[in-house]
Amino acid sequence: MYVTDFTQVGANIQKQLTRKGLTQQNLADALGISKQVMSKIIRGNKAINVTELAMIAEATGTTTDALLAAPDEPTSADSLSFMGNVTDPSMLEKINLVRTAIDEIHLLEELLHE
Repeated sequence: MYVTDFTQVGANIQKQLTRKGLTQQNLADALGISKQVMSKIIRGNKAINVTELAMIAEATGTTTDALLAAPDEPTSADSLSFMGNVTDPSMLEKINLVRTAIDEIHLLEELLHE
């Protein structure tokens, strides 16, 4: 299930920043925006489009699905039902690369159908 408001997306972004040890300023710099704009995104006071969402996912090393996930839906690469728990860091990195590729394919499909 996906979130229905930007406040939860902002909370998910903040969670990823905390997980990666990044600040809002780090993410703002990576996206080429001001810290004030980033703060508005985190608080849910600024809508973001799919391109911005994809850029945030890439900068935080996560997926757009994770940023859009409702709080009760875990989306971690280490828990794949068909594989059991994945703990090998190399395998987790490969899984995240595949998920990123899939996210990019979805983005391209959306752009093609606009």
